[in-house]
Amino acid sequence: MPETGEEGSDFCPRCPRCLPGLFLLFLLLLLAACGFSSASQQTTLVFWHAWPSPDHHILAHLIDRYNQTHPTTQVIPQAMSLASLTRELRAAALAGSGPHLVLLHNHTIGALAQGEFLLPLDHLVAPEDYAALLPTAVQGAQVTLPDGTTHLYGIPLTFDTLALYYHKGQVRSPPEDVETLLQVARDLTSETFQPPGWGLACTLSLDKTIGYLPAFGGQVFDSQGNLVLGTTGRPGTERWLRWLATLRQDRHILAVSDSITVDSALKARQAMMTIDWSHALPVYQALWDDALGVAPLPQVRATGQSPRPYVQSYVLSLNARVLENRAEQDAALDFVRYLVSEDAQEVLLEAGKQPVLLTIHPDSPTTSAPATTIAAALVFRLQAQQGQAMPDTRTANAIVRDELEKMQLAVLRGLATPSDAVTHAEQALRDRLGHLERSPQGNMAEPGPEMRY
Repeated sequence: MPETGEEGSDFCPRCPRCLPGLFLLFLLLLLAACGFSSASQQTTLVFWHAWPSPDHHILAHLIDRYNQTHPTTQVIPQAMSLASLTRELRAAALAGSGPHLVLLHNHTIGALAQGEFLLPLDHLVAPEDYAALLPTAVQGAQVTLPDGTTHLYGIPLTFDTLALYYHKGQVRSPPEDVETLLQVARDLTSETFQPPGWGLACTLSLDKTIGYLPAFGGQVFDSQGNLVLGTTGRPGTERWLRWLATLRQDRHILAVSDSITVDSALKARQAMMTIDWSHALPVYQALWDDALGVAPLPQVRATGQSPRPYVQSYVLSLNARVLENRAEQDAALDFVRYLVSEDAQEVLLEAGKQPVLLTIHPDSPTTSAPATTIAAALVFRLQAQQGQAMPDTRTANAIVRDELEKMQLAVLRGLATPSDAVTHAEQALRDRLGHLERSPQGNMAEPGPEMRY
């Protein structure tokens, strides 16, 4: 039997020729241990969103870039149905699961915040983190709770608002006031053809017309949250309703509550102007190509006031039931900060989204977006700065919106005069909001400035 240490024998740690192998083995074990430790410390974040194709490819691209440059964090996107997003979030959160982050329409966050499904960010995000973001978009991420306190429940990623779309071949310059808008529209309308050609086709929904309520001097709540629809807000509100009724009855203008009728006329190239959301920009780019013009909503000449359309925000919120430790919270917030960085916001702009970061200049030489996209983005930003955040409280969505829609439809259908419609809406709001004030559950707040009507 050979002695230990002879050539071809078993390993001997005392043999000088074996020491390099021992060192190499030790090094490999050390690297393996470090690799295991690194992998075990990686934070995985599940991110829910409801952006459809092709928009979800934009998010996927940004997430891939983030994951590649942040090896200790892995963000996993999961596309959800918009119709069931908030319902599934509630169900998952109640079970102690669900996403770490979720991208929400800002009008849905009030009820989620009140149910304590979303994490308030007041003590996690410094004001300088959102100081450069569009103020109305940030306001859309703030919720006033029943106890009167206001908290930040997310950071806006992009925004959506209204503007005037027009065909530059037919409309040489965009009208600056509604009186000129209607005159130009009537001149362009041709009733001699079947189907007729319309100078203006617009949907008379509450969301698309509420911005003109303050422009006519109307008001639902004052700055202190008092209901003034039937008192100091009555004259302007009645003027707004009469204007809507005039539009509806004008046979030279296609102004109806049915959005399908308006969309059909536009897609058939039977209308030269319309009022629509910024997210519809690709539709009009495909429809009118280089002839597309986008302009701010015309002001009301009689009052000299510009409309204040809704600004809908897409808000990045954190799941309060899942993000329980500070390490995960920090990782989630780092990802949020990346999405509102200049690099990410430029990608969103070039994809046709409206960035919330005000330091992004759409007309910058470095921007590779199409000319019509750049021109439109400048208009949308200006319009959003003049707009109002879409209401996000449960009271605003479930009660105030419902009564305002009833008031508007009653006038448009000829079922009530503007005066009677305002009187009825005022009383209905007092009854419904007064009942909530006396509700022992206290699950609704007295209307305050956050109503934003």
